[in-house]
Amino acid sequence: KQMSEPKKRKNKRKRIDPTLLQCIPIKGLKLPPFTLQNVVATFNLGVDHLDLRAIALEKPFIEYNPQKFAAASLRIREPRTTALAFASGNMVCTGAKTEIESRFAGRKYVRVLQKHGIPVSFRDFKIQNIVASAEISHSLKLVELASSYGPYVSYEPDLFPGLVFRTTAPKLVFLIFRSGKVVITGAKCRDEIQDTWKRLFFGIVQKFI
Repeated sequence: KQMSEPKKRKNKRKRIDPTLLQCIPIKGLKLPPFTLQNVVATFNLGVDHLDLRAIALEKPFIEYNPQKFAAASLRIREPRTTALAFASGNMVCTGAKTEIESRFAGRKYVRVLQKHGIPVSFRDFKIQNIVASAEISHSLKLVELASSYGPYVSYEPDLFPGLVFRTTAPKLVFLIFRSGKVVITGAKCRDEIQDTWKRLFFGIVQKFI
């Protein structure tokens, strides 16, 4: 009796090492600049426990619905951001457009809580993810790109219109659209984006304009 074939494992996409790409710009082609869209950061309030329910009942600026989500949310207008406060004393801040803005927002949330008599402090600020976007002023041949770099890309236009590229060091994800729009996620600082985007654009993307 023949042994049944082992189930085929789903091909895990490889990440491409951007340092191995040859960056030779096509004459007259410039690197499209990127802009930061969202900086996600975490920090700690220096307490062992926050009674979110009690705080939300007393303070009108905190939204808390434990049936829907374990964290309470706070918002400030300047810089326009949202923060999630967890009972553990950890906070996540999203929506800032720069690293400095993100840190400033974090300090502002702590100040708001302090002003309302909650004994907290600003600790362990860390940027977790930066989302950026770039615009190539040409449309791209994604089908050709996908067939040339098969193992490194995910491209299923029936499910999602963008082609997905993953890099090794730093571990970034690039969503590339036919229109030339590019979304970059996973960075911890803008230098990671600058260097990797330059290598990916001149090493691969420019050939498929």
